[in-house]
Amino acid sequence: MEPSMFWIIVLISGISVATLICFVFFGSLLNRKFREELNIINLVYKWLIDAPPRSFDPSFLSNMMDEFLNRRNEFWMLYGQFILSLFVIVCVTILLLTGVISAEAGLPILSGIGGFAIGKGISGGRTSTYGKGIEEKR
Repeated sequence: MEPSMFWIIVLISGISVATLICFVFFGSLLNRKFREELNIINLVYKWLIDAPPRSFDPSFLSNMMDEFLNRRNEFWMLYGQFILSLFVIVCVTILLLTGVISAEAGLPILSGIGGFAIGKGISGGRTSTYGKGIEEKR
């Protein structure tokens, strides 16, 4: 291996590891910030105390909590999949640069990751169920 190729691999590895560390740090920072600022239990308690007795709708509260938790879990699942796919892409790139694997072996791995990401993005759309229940009652 040429010395210039070695330094290119070291540079790409360093940039890739720094990018992965930044994404993981951003995720932990985001998790900490959401946990501190968005305390959903206090929000629900305040809403229950301030609401007039006749306007309380338990299905609204249930749907609100369900929607919040589903979207939060979906976000963190997609974020984790993004970090894992980024890690696999970095590993395949380094293996391709070092010549350990050929392009014929790396391409199916990358296309599999791309297909999974596209499939997950298409099935990720959700709608709220609360509005549908109100329209049916009328």
